[in-house]
Formats: sequence, C-alpha cells, structure tokens
Amino acid sequence: WDRSGGDPAAGTARQIQAIQRSGDRTAQLSRITAPTLVIHGDRDLLVHPSGGAATVRAIRSAQHVVIPGMGHHLPESLVGPITTYIAQHANRVGEGGSHVRIS
Repeated sequence: WDRSGGDPAAGTARQIQAIQRSGDRTAQLSRITAPTLVIHGDRDLLVHPSGGAATVRAIRSAQHVVIPGMGHHLPESLVGPITTYIAQHANRVGEGGSHVRIS
C-alpha cells in the first residue's frame, strides 16, 4: 500500500473536512456489540487522543491501546507491534473471549 502519491496536504485537508462533517457518532458507536480494538497514537494531531478514549467509552466491548509517540500516520517501525496487538485481539475473540488484555 503506497501512500506516497498525490498531495499529502490535500489528503489531510480532506480528512479534516470529513471528520468535521461527520458530527457526533456516539449513539451509533454505542450500538456496536462486536469486540473492538481501538488503537490510537498519543501524538495524533488530526484526531486528538481524547477521540480514541471517547470511542472506547462509547463501545462497551472496546479495548484501548495508546501508542506512545505515534501520530496519525502508521510508521513502518510500528507495523510489527500493531500487527501483534491486532493478532492478539483476534485470537482472544476467536477463542470465545470478548476482550484482550494489552499491557
């Protein structure tokens, strides 16, 4: 997946506009019953980390992972650790559990 094409500033502007237009989705999120993993960077300038925390509060089954030093984009150095979080979550759910404990 190559995101190097195009104008990054224009892409960011489109994302910001989409976020602003989407409004409050708390009611919709609260209807999610599937085990959910929310991964967020603590230095995300596009979606403030409080947005990830609010998502977790809205989805009763959600688990929250905050990645120190990560912004909005996924750096290559974190692909491995984030893949591990996702795999752990999927394995736990596959075993019949609804949550994965991540430290």
